[in-house]
Amino acid sequence: MTKTEQLKAVADRLSDEQIDTLLSFAHAMADAPFYETAPPEALASLDRGLQQLERGEGVPLEELSKKLAAARRSQA
Repeated sequence: MTKTEQLKAVADRLSDEQIDTLLSFAHAMADAPFYETAPPEALASLDRGLQQLERGEGVPLEELSKKLAAARRSQA
C-alpha cells in the first residue's frame, strides 16, 4: 500500500470537520516554510523573541498554559 493509499484509508474514516483540518494541514505542509516567506516585521518579531529567550525572559509553557486556562475560565 502506498503512502497516498494509507492516507486515503485514514481519511475515509474522518468526519467532514476532520477532513477540513487535514486539508488545511496538507496545504500548509505543501507551502513554503513561513520563515522563508514572512514579512520583515514578522521576522524581526521572531528575532526579538529569540533574544528574550536567550536572556531568560521567557515563561515556562506549563506556567503559560495555567495562566491562559485561568483567563479563559474567568471569561466564561
